[in-house]
Amino acid sequence: MRLIDLSDAMGQIRVEFAGCNMKCPYCVHIHQPFKEWSVEDVVKFAKQSTTRNVYLGGAEPTLQKDLLPLIGALDGIGKKVILKSNGMKPDVLESALPFVEGFVLEIKAPLEDIQAIMVLTGMSEERSKKYVELLRRSIGIARQKWLRIWIRVIPEFINLKTVPTILSELEGVSEVMLYQFMSNPEFDLPFMGHEGPTPSWAELKKLGGIIVEKVPQVRIVGDAGKTVMKK
Repeated sequence: MRLIDLSDAMGQIRVEFAGCNMKCPYCVHIHQPFKEWSVEDVVKFAKQSTTRNVYLGGAEPTLQKDLLPLIGALDGIGKKVILKSNGMKPDVLESALPFVEGFVLEIKAPLEDIQAIMVLTGMSEERSKKYVELLRRSIGIARQKWLRIWIRVIPEFINLKTVPTILSELEGVSEVMLYQFMSNPEFDLPFMGHEGPTPSWAELKKLGGIIVEKVPQVRIVGDAGKTVMKK
């Protein structure tokens, strides 16, 4: 498996995978160097830790052919696995379902706005339409477990006007995380003229106030720290 990083800190083992089937222009992960790790290497690392929680993320974990054997092995040693995905491989998520505690999926923009999806993913119109179809399937599968929808708040695409159009996609999810774009330079590259944290914390809270009417809780993360809004 190709890993960008493998770490154990703050109560969580993080397995960060390399490689993605998207070309998001603000993504740092698709440019990061990686090393080869076997399933056995990662499981050995996990066994040596008293941490129970394992987060599988990075660029796109579902591209790794040994992902399902890894998830099964981690479950077998008593670890609680959260799998992050862009949702383009719902069949992999369905196969992982019995062995994971939950999922993290990202909604980048209103799913009816194919032009926005094209800009944000670097994909063609045809491929963007297919992605939306696959993401909706993935959300349906992931709802069977704990599910966080992660929304990277790039103001041109996620704002007070567009968020209400996303609410129907959030039916049955456990929580939504609103992440302030560019609030952590390790996560984002400058994009559309944004080179610092955006939008304002006040704007994020307004967006959270709309979303929390639909979901049990909204987690807001940005340069002002973290906060949780509950229904």
